[in-house]
Amino acid sequence: MLKLSTRGALLGLALGGCTHRRAAAAMTPPLSSSRIDSFHVSIPELGNRERTVRVYLPPGYANGTQAFPVLYLQDAQQIFTPGWFGDWRVDETVDSLVASGRSRGIIVVGVDNGPQRWDEYGPWVNRHMRDWIDSSWARPAEGGEGGAYVAFVANTLKPRIDRQYRTLPDRAHTGIGGSSMGGLIALHAGVIRPDVFSRVMAMSSAVWFAEQGGAWLSNNQLLADVRARASAGSLPRDVRFYLDVGTAERSRDTDPDVVDAHGERVSYPRAYLEGTRAVAAALTAGGVPDSNVKVVVDEGATHNEKSWASRLPGALQWLYE
Repeated sequence: MLKLSTRGALLGLALGGCTHRRAAAAMTPPLSSSRIDSFHVSIPELGNRERTVRVYLPPGYANGTQAFPVLYLQDAQQIFTPGWFGDWRVDETVDSLVASGRSRGIIVVGVDNGPQRWDEYGPWVNRHMRDWIDSSWARPAEGGEGGAYVAFVANTLKPRIDRQYRTLPDRAHTGIGGSSMGGLIALHAGVIRPDVFSRVMAMSSAVWFAEQGGAWLSNNQLLADVRARASAGSLPRDVRFYLDVGTAERSRDTDPDVVDAHGERVSYPRAYLEGTRAVAAALTAGGVPDSNVKVVVDEGATHNEKSWASRLPGALQWLYE
């Protein structure tokens, strides 16, 4: 009898609680759906090149007053809708995180790439492209406009986004990210503009692009820059760096014509994996706390949007926790 009575009481409480929750839910207006805006901008820092910008606004933005953190992403053609190589599923991912209560939502600003992608996402000139990429994909030398591109995002695009949308504009709520070359420029932005960006999402970063010739990782400009700033005391320690990489990453079918200090040829999977780990090691050796550097190695993952989409929920949750 005691068991039956207790069960009946608990059932009554459960039903009563459910009634109260339904009443509360009826009084709370549902969140509006997310949406994506788009507009064109010119880039004064790069000769007024034209570019499309796509802005994801999370659920609740349209019928609320809340301001949101912002993440700036590169290669926007494939972050919201499928392109030649798939889809990052950024909008579906943030929608799901909000619906499940794992995120209060973020604004994602995507910048389309253009014909000068190597140059704009490359902070340094790589004069050894033929060691890495064949002539159908790149010129013998590429890069060198990355600093101007970061200045565009920080000085031209961000102020417009902050005027046009309800953002949390301070550095504590502003991040930058991308994959491959987009990951490389995101890392550079986090190092050189910590006054603007405090969160970096670098997926499958093309650390190899910063190579200046010689044995693999013996003369890498990204690593040299991180170490020089650490020695000068200017490496930011309060920026969160999320880095990830798959173990089967490739940029081309044929491996690069590059060797390590022992004369062993370096494969693309090895270059992506070791490059990512070398950056993380340089950051922590330079004084960035372990708690601000996260490295995710995705076993068997390749170099494409499907892989980046699968890791995106964890990356966003860690960066904006």
